[in-house]
Amino acid sequence: MAENEPNAVFRLDERCALKVSGADAESFLQNIVTQDVAEFKDGELRYGCLLTPQGRFLHDFFIFRDGGDFYLEAEAARKDDLIRRLKMFKLRAKVDIAETDIKVYAGAAIADAKRSFADPRLPELGYRSYLEKEMAALPSAGYRDRRIACGVAEGGLEIKPEGDTLADVNLDRLNAVSWKKGCFVGQEVTARMKNRGLVKKRLAAVSGKNLAAGAALTQNEHAVGEIRAVSSERGRGLAVLKLAAVAETAPILQADGGIIAVRFPIWLKMENP
Repeated sequence: MAENEPNAVFRLDERCALKVSGADAESFLQNIVTQDVAEFKDGELRYGCLLTPQGRFLHDFFIFRDGGDFYLEAEAARKDDLIRRLKMFKLRAKVDIAETDIKVYAGAAIADAKRSFADPRLPELGYRSYLEKEMAALPSAGYRDRRIACGVAEGGLEIKPEGDTLADVNLDRLNAVSWKKGCFVGQEVTARMKNRGLVKKRLAAVSGKNLAAGAALTQNEHAVGEIRAVSSERGRGLAVLKLAAVAETAPILQADGGIIAVRFPIWLKMENP
């Protein structure tokens, strides 16, 4: 099965699933995460984040419900940090937070999987599926290339914990926030940025020679951004850039002096950044 085939399925070893259960599970999550989980229906998948009180990114995750239990698909390498931070908000709530053995897959829908949901971010990203057992699948690098081609960042390596806002990496345009729900951690700052047009940076797709994740980007010898991810094709990646720099005619350069071509995803609708 070729990685670019529409029916390709990828195993995401870098992701895991946590279970949030107990009598207060719904209200517990509703009060802290960016997504609305009240009256969450079985068979539905949503995407959300946990932020700092200052509105900075901490963790991203997908959420689905099974009866009174909630499952958070999160970054495996940082799951302990997510569990620790969730428990900080637990207080006297009747909530249990536990790891699971659920395996995460992405790409095409898995026909016989009970938990196979359309990715709530973009149709081009296909489905997320959650299985109790192993199945034959392609490695996650191919799916990551697909995601980068769509201009979508994910996880703590591509999104800076305690550094980026949701708008910096376009998560405000990828259904990661419910603007109609009540408060969540970091809600005041996040809403202010949206309502007052305070966005100064955005994630863009970039191309050029010798791209390297973490490399600084400059314009007229001033820092204007950073490369966050590079696809296996090496010539394509994602970078967070100052919008003012993109509007300038002077080229944006990487460390070796190579010129970077910048393209904002069509779905971003840059007329209202």
